[in-house]
Amino acid sequence: MNNKNAVERIEYELTTFIRRAVYIDNSENKIGNLERASYLILRQLEEFGPARVKELAASFKLDISTLSRQTGTLEGKGLIERSSDPSDGRVSLFTITELGREKLKADKKMRLARYQNMLETWSSKEKELFGELLERMNEAFFD
Repeated sequence: MNNKNAVERIEYELTTFIRRAVYIDNSENKIGNLERASYLILRQLEEFGPARVKELAASFKLDISTLSRQTGTLEGKGLIERSSDPSDGRVSLFTITELGREKLKADKKMRLARYQNMLETWSSKEKELFGELLERMNEAFFD
């Protein structure tokens, strides 16, 4: 397979993968109870700790108004909480709450089970390589 065909195949497979993931996310077969955006914000806060809205927006490559709405929804549900940034009291920091951790843990468990089932015939080496390549692809989107 020449390079052009390889890139075409990647483009097609990624497009198909994203379409199927969005379909599942919007169907009765949805994984977990959290919306995709909520899940990602909670994962980010759990992994990296408290963050400003501006930092969250930058990490997801979204505008601040979008992240403000999403954090407002999460805060309203008690999944994150807002506090003043000790380095600049005019700015708010968002932190995942215990309830947020519980909801995230439950959804993450369901998502991991789904992917483990999908990848059960893959070798450990194949899964590791696929993860590395996906990470590179995600990074390349904004280079």
